[in-house]
Amino acid sequence: MGIIANITGLLIVSSMLSTACPQEMFISNKMKSESKIKIVDKSITKNLNYLKLDINMPQLMGGNDEKKINLINNAISQDILPRAEESEKTAKEYFGEKGQETPRFPYEIYSRYTTSEDNNQILSLYNDYYEFLGGAHGMTTRTSYTIDKKKESLLTLKELFSEGYNYSDIINKEIENQIRKNPENYFDSGNIFKGISENQSFYIRDGNLVIYYQLYDIAPYVFGIPEFEIPLKLFDKDFVYYKDWDSGSKK
Repeated sequence: MGIIANITGLLIVSSMLSTACPQEMFISNKMKSESKIKIVDKSITKNLNYLKLDINMPQLMGGNDEKKINLINNAISQDILPRAEESEKTAKEYFGEKGQETPRFPYEIYSRYTTSEDNNQILSLYNDYYEFLGGAHGMTTRTSYTIDKKKESLLTLKELFSEGYNYSDIINKEIENQIRKNPENYFDSGNIFKGISENQSFYIRDGNLVIYYQLYDIAPYVFGIPEFEIPLKLFDKDFVYYKDWDSGSKK
């Protein structure tokens, strides 16, 4: 009887609280279910006579599922930190020990990210990682991350579109048209482009899907990282984030 009485008492108290403060309880639950994802900077710097390292990389905070957020952060970190650690190790082997010669131009590692889209549905950003390890010039490697805010997961290109939709044909035709305008800027007058890959790199910016390639992939170094902007409106409602796309944009 004592246990039953206690349970009954708790139910009555809970009911009273719900009746007395329904708005506060609703707001609290809503805030919990809509915990916002935000970007914070993670910075690493080193200033040695043989190495200048300056990394500022994105990490996500907030969200509703810590494990999912950690998976995204780990993916970003793994694209940057192991590469930097390996380059630092190489620099130390050549120049870091006592008595070894100091390089005329120190090795350099510089990494910065750009948030290209941030609205109610999607967060999209890219990171440019630059290394100079001697030679004629340094090299920049770009990585990108597009995140579904509700699912709290990284998106592949395929996942932006309706199931079974032939998005690649539209993208390939747009890229071919853009290459045709300046074929001299690409290897083999642009004939090197054979279509996007299944794991194609991309990000979203200003209402466009941006397809990009690394240095030397399809064009000489002097032309930088090749980018091709494809308007999202071309995909119409087969772009799964079509609904309310512009609402809440705060890029």
